[in-house]
Amino acid sequence: MDDKKIKVRVRLIIIKNDKILLSFVKDENFYFFIGGKMEFGETLLQACLREVAEECNGAKFNFTKIIYVRDYIKPEKNEHSLELYVLGDIDKFEELEGLKDPEFGDNHWQTWVDLGKLEGLDIRPKKLVKQILEDSKVNFSGETKYLGEID
Repeated sequence: MDDKKIKVRVRLIIIKNDKILLSFVKDENFYFFIGGKMEFGETLLQACLREVAEECNGAKFNFTKIIYVRDYIKPEKNEHSLELYVLGDIDKFEELEGLKDPEFGDNHWQTWVDLGKLEGLDIRPKKLVKQILEDSKVNFSGETKYLGEID
């Protein structure tokens, strides 16, 4: 049986008050964009709504647009994903700070990070930070960008 499958993941870009919502991984000391795998039979919008509700204590997500598409291919880890980075808004703010992700217990939590401090942190994928900072200056206007295979 061949277990090689391509997964589709949603990654959410949520910016409020000049801060971006990220998930922090304590044991490896890095940040990533909230989201996760789409489930079979689920639309892109449904996946975004579900992931935000799961990771942000029932918060409601407002979909704006897809801003980036990224390939994540690591054959040595039997991993191949297509990631859709979705810009949107959320109906919670302060109450999300330090909120633990129930799937990972004390090792993952949500945090708001000042846009001005992003470049000094280990945020994955690393090469996306400059793109986000650049695009945020023009309110993410323009077309969806294909990022290819970036780390």
